[in-house]
Amino acid sequence: MLKFHQRLLLLLCTITIVSFIALGAIISHVIYSTVAVGQEGDMEKKARHFVHLYKNDKQHELEALAENENLTIKIMNSKKSLFSHQDDVKINQAILNEANPTNLIYDEVNSDRRFTFKSDVDDYRVLISGVNNEIIELQIQLWKYISLIGLFVLIIIFLVVRSIDRTYIRPINEVTYATNLLADGYYHVRVPESNVKETRELFVTTNELARKLQRLNHKQKLQSNRLKTTVENIPSSILMIDKYGEIVVANKTYYEVFTPEETAEHKSYVEFIDPAIHELITEAFKVEKPIYEQVKLNIGQVHEKYFDAACVPILSRTKKNLYGMVIVLHDITNLKKLENLRREFVANVSHELKTPITSIKGFAETLLDGAKNDPQSLDDFLKIILKESDRIETLVFDLLDLSHVEQQTELETEYISLTDIVETTIENVYTIAEQKNINIIREITPDIIIDANEGKIAQVVLNLLSNAISYSTVDSDIIVRVYKDGHKSILEVEDFGMGISEEDQKHIFERFYRVDKARSRDSGGTGLGLSITKHIIEAHNGRISVNSQLNEGSTFKVVFFDVQ
Repeated sequence: MLKFHQRLLLLLCTITIVSFIALGAIISHVIYSTVAVGQEGDMEKKARHFVHLYKNDKQHELEALAENENLTIKIMNSKKSLFSHQDDVKINQAILNEANPTNLIYDEVNSDRRFTFKSDVDDYRVLISGVNNEIIELQIQLWKYISLIGLFVLIIIFLVVRSIDRTYIRPINEVTYATNLLADGYYHVRVPESNVKETRELFVTTNELARKLQRLNHKQKLQSNRLKTTVENIPSSILMIDKYGEIVVANKTYYEVFTPEETAEHKSYVEFIDPAIHELITEAFKVEKPIYEQVKLNIGQVHEKYFDAACVPILSRTKKNLYGMVIVLHDITNLKKLENLRREFVANVSHELKTPITSIKGFAETLLDGAKNDPQSLDDFLKIILKESDRIETLVFDLLDLSHVEQQTELETEYISLTDIVETTIENVYTIAEQKNINIIREITPDIIIDANEGKIAQVVLNLLSNAISYSTVDSDIIVRVYKDGHKSILEVEDFGMGISEEDQKHIFERFYRVDKARSRDSGGTGLGLSITKHIIEAHNGRISVNSQLNEGSTFKVVFFDVQ
């Protein structure tokens, strides 16, 4: 497509050329008419003179005059030709055509302009023919001058258009280009200010606009960075979704708390938020008002957490348009559980201590009442008292271990062989497994190295194996696996015992929780083993999970991540 100055130049040149052609045609016609009228009058005078000479019998003078002027002359009356002088130019017989409206006609003969004239003088008709190139010469000269003037005018038009292009159009194009760059976000762009009064104001305004946009953009970026930093460092999980349900923003706390397997941005919130929150979001979208509620969520089958949930719609200033929603999940698990922990701890410890203390007290009173005099009763009762004392001691030591693990922020770690620790622990519990005729199947990959605390990991393996043996039936198997999966080292303990119901799986990592309370107490369990195990694994930045079917068995899986 032609540029503006090219179109302007083409238009002006076309108008100029057409105008000069029209002017030349008009002037050429005027020249033709003027010369023709003058020659017609001259020929009329000559015709009368020729007739006068003929009447006075001056044919020789008439001949000499015709010869002198290179004219072909013919004088006739109605009956016959009276006088004729033939020169190089013949008479155009078309002049005798009665339909011819004029007495003077022109035609071209041998590159010359021939004229033929007729006139009736008295009773005579005079025909005169000759050559007259004056009209052609004048017209040629006219077109030469018109062409030269036209060329000069075209050059002036070209220079004027070029000047307009440089002075007005090109700067305007520069401003257009600059504004396009501004629209694309390049706010540092400036245009050189013109000295032309008409365009200077435009350039000054454009540059001022660019400076203002740059300042606004800088402020917006600063505000955006502040907002981003604030959102990223708020200790609450924050999700921002648009009106179509797509996640726009997910802060760092959300990823730390919910640990999704992939990034949540630009995906539907349904895939990343617990169904309990879906109802709140739907309700907030319907009423277009903030919804606040406390919810309990299960995270990764291990953690049961409480949140203060807030679903706040994002509305326009007029509150007529809904743009999206902000979901804030503030973790109040510690506050919630701390409230229950005091009651539960006292109740659980009291409950756990009540049975052995009652037994010790009961047997001690029995001994004081006289049973001490019976050696057999004395021996049996003292053994029971010792057993119950050991149970109390185990409970106290487990409580101390749990407290130590919870309070310890950093563990002293080193590179250890998970393979060797598992092998050693299996040997230590092998005797206990033999008492129930349980076969421990080893699927252990050699030389699995992890960065961990050896004593704590040994305690984890012992707790998992002890539980597997305790809850396995007689004459069953326990499978212990140690293997590598990419950047993860994995320990699995699988038994084929009583299994754990789906409801119990949510609570087995809590303090004092037992799936089968009677069996646990009979086996000497305190209900703290899995809680201690979970805290040790989390202190190593690992994960523990359980997969179990009732009456089919359970598989406890511990994952250690390689240090990057």
